[in-house]
Amino acid sequence: MKWTTSLAGLLGLFTLASAQSDSAEFVDADTGITFQSSTNSEGVTYRLALPADASAEKPYDVIIQIVAPVSMGWVAWAWGGSMTYNPLTVVWANGDTAVYSSRQALGYYTPIVYEDAKYTVLKGTSTNSTHFKLTALCTGCASWPDFDGNPTTLDGTSQANFAYAYSTTPVDEPGNSETTFSIHDSVGHWTHDLGAARSDQFSSWGVHRPPPPSRTLVLDNGAYTIKAGFVTDDAADSPRVIPNCIARARDGKTYVASEISQCTDFSEALFRRPVEKGFIVNWEAQKEIWEREFLDDKAPQRCDPSETRLLLAEPPNSLPILQGNCDQMVFEEFGFTSYYRGPSAAFNAYHDLQAMFQTPPPSPPSPLSPPSPPSPPPVDDSIPATTPAVQSPTELVLLIDSGYSHTTVTPVFQGKPIHPAVRRLDVGGKFLTNYLTRVLSLRHYDMRNETYIVNEMKEAACYVSLDFREDLERSWKGTRGERRETYLSGGGVAKDYVLPDFHTRSRGVVRDYDPTRASRAKRLAVGESSEDVLTLRNERFTIPELLFNPSDIGMWQPGLPDLVVQSLQSLPHGLWPGLLANILVVGGNSLFEGFIPRLQEEIRKRFPDDCTVRLARAPDPVTNTWLGGANLAQHAHFQSLAVTKLEYEEHGGAWLARKFGAGLGS
Repeated sequence: MKWTTSLAGLLGLFTLASAQSDSAEFVDADTGITFQSSTNSEGVTYRLALPADASAEKPYDVIIQIVAPVSMGWVAWAWGGSMTYNPLTVVWANGDTAVYSSRQALGYYTPIVYEDAKYTVLKGTSTNSTHFKLTALCTGCASWPDFDGNPTTLDGTSQANFAYAYSTTPVDEPGNSETTFSIHDSVGHWTHDLGAARSDQFSSWGVHRPPPPSRTLVLDNGAYTIKAGFVTDDAADSPRVIPNCIARARDGKTYVASEISQCTDFSEALFRRPVEKGFIVNWEAQKEIWEREFLDDKAPQRCDPSETRLLLAEPPNSLPILQGNCDQMVFEEFGFTSYYRGPSAAFNAYHDLQAMFQTPPPSPPSPLSPPSPPSPPPVDDSIPATTPAVQSPTELVLLIDSGYSHTTVTPVFQGKPIHPAVRRLDVGGKFLTNYLTRVLSLRHYDMRNETYIVNEMKEAACYVSLDFREDLERSWKGTRGERRETYLSGGGVAKDYVLPDFHTRSRGVVRDYDPTRASRAKRLAVGESSEDVLTLRNERFTIPELLFNPSDIGMWQPGLPDLVVQSLQSLPHGLWPGLLANILVVGGNSLFEGFIPRLQEEIRKRFPDDCTVRLARAPDPVTNTWLGGANLAQHAHFQSLAVTKLEYEEHGGAWLARKFGAGLGS
């Protein structure tokens, strides 16, 4: 009978099958390692050595030794005292050596490969005519997440109950560590003295391994900007916001990333961006930017990749081929010693959201008086500016991320995105800027080569209308030949935008609409011909309206509120209340005036009145993902989540993709 047929008997590892001996000290002649050793009545010996500071406070490595008669087909060590949701070490003979397999049983089916436990085979692993023996250093055997995902670590200062199982039937493929094997012949458990297994000589017994990197470079590699900063065990830098582009000015000079701040004339500037539609597609340009910012001798945030861990945020549901390219660049091109790539939505769960949502929602302004764009943006509809680092992700959060490339709705459960429920709208900051450029080129000046200026104009002057029909009525010119009063006076909507000339002004200026200076002839009369002024009317609110109603321009995609509905409809109804009560909004587009109250009102309309809808914008929606990643980098078990360069070279890209896909707590 195979594991694939039944696991019921192995779940009985709690059951006492035979008397067990107490663990006692044993010195291995081959290695010189001092173990605490326990031998059961079947002649299988389980030995354990721990570092001197082993305790339940933090994860630690262990050295194990399993010795069994060659008559055994396989033997297993269950670290949690029971079979399910605990690491398993399964060992069998193969020729003149012994093979190990790291497993975990989740139910009545084949134990899956458990990738969070890493083994390094040590001297003394062999098979002779009577016994086979495995000696190995294990990282992840003494620590694992329990059934609820909470971190569990064996207390190295006390005793622990372990379980065993064995079968005399050989495994199907002895040379394959992922083979299937038969059900056990016997099960049982014993008590091991962990305190007596500790030793000051532990570090000299294991193989030499480089210490974990002392700091982590956290990167939120966005399409418009990179958010970057270093994190250590007890501190985190403030993130730098770096333009993620290479620009060429009209004079032919090229600026890379943060060098753009030195450019004085953005008229007709050309931009090369390595990220398209949220994904890194141009590694040649991205490599040049990373080297300029992090690797060159004069880099503003210089680091040595061989001594630095990289934590990289990626959009949800990224393409496997692009993920593989990224992994290859990180290890083979840049040579980072350790690396973790995770979904950006999950990083946002590593905040104390319940403390954040204690801020009362703002009173929405009257739709009869469209608000002027703030500088800086208001914080009354945001969560507190600083939140404490957390060691566990928020249980449930519905993340809305409206950035430069696109807008996504991602439900996150226990720090992991629910991928089938992710919804995406192909409208982001870039799309809005390009559409505003098109509208202005038709109505005013030809701005097709001035996307940088138009983007600044969009950020400074546009807002989300709380009453779209009313604002449209007040900005309407009237029928042919008619000039309505609200149009002539601006109706509280019109604003003048003074374009930069890059001599006296490097940035445009928004000012109140003045009907007396509206025409160019009048400006000439008062001697203001040096100013190029655009009068913005319904452009101010019709452009951001595309986030809510993309069908206004013929896009066959639902708006953002409908995306929220679609996302929730793909989930069990039991999750709806928790997600609706914890909606977090990040991304640069959330800085539009009126975005938060309008979105909250639109979502409320689509659900019953008794549903609680709580929605908050992060204090800094641009860097919130980075801050969550910094909290994750300080997590007690983050070391087991990251992959080292040696592991990548040993196991390959497919193994790395499976490990990253499992995430923390799997």
